[in-house]
Amino acid sequence: METMVDQARPNRARLWAGIIAVMAAGALLAQPLLGEFSYAKNLALMLRWFTIWGNVAACAIMARIALGGQVPASIMAALATALTVIASVYWALLSGDHHPVGYDRITNQFHHTIVPLATIAWWWCYTRKAAAIRPLIPVIMAPPLTYGVFALVLGQLTGFYGYFFTDLPALGWPMFLVNNAVLAVFFALLGAGLVALKHRFGGRG
Repeated sequence: METMVDQARPNRARLWAGIIAVMAAGALLAQPLLGEFSYAKNLALMLRWFTIWGNVAACAIMARIALGGQVPASIMAALATALTVIASVYWALLSGDHHPVGYDRITNQFHHTIVPLATIAWWWCYTRKAAAIRPLIPVIMAPPLTYGVFALVLGQLTGFYGYFFTDLPALGWPMFLVNNAVLAVFFALLGAGLVALKHRFGGRG
């Protein structure tokens, strides 16, 4: 099932997709300049975080749409869900203890607020309503499960665990598996809720 750009406003939809892609790319390319190591090492260190995964995905998907490509509805729903989690978790739980300075304050806003909200708004306004929710759920659950595997491998290789729910040495296997399963279910429920709201209030039929 394809996510078709709103045929009543295709040029506007692709223009805004291009703007979002440029914003995401600019912030992603600028961020490694602000670290203490080489550009390549700073870039590699960035990729440890799920926030960066979400922004890279938003950049790539919005660029594809801006260039006239189509993206499956399931991918767009998964992207909107992941970006909702990124923005809401940051501002609800993390922002109070995170105080970036200098240019990092600007890129931080792009990563956690501007790109997520702009991409979610684009999905809401410019994509067709999904015919059914259930077929979208496996793809919506894929990002947290994929990241969990990545984080596990990274942690085993480097000893770095970016989030408490991926810290295998501290959690042990049973709790690690439970945490990641619960996170995937949370994504599924949130994504289903977002798609249902969009079907009721947003986009076009």
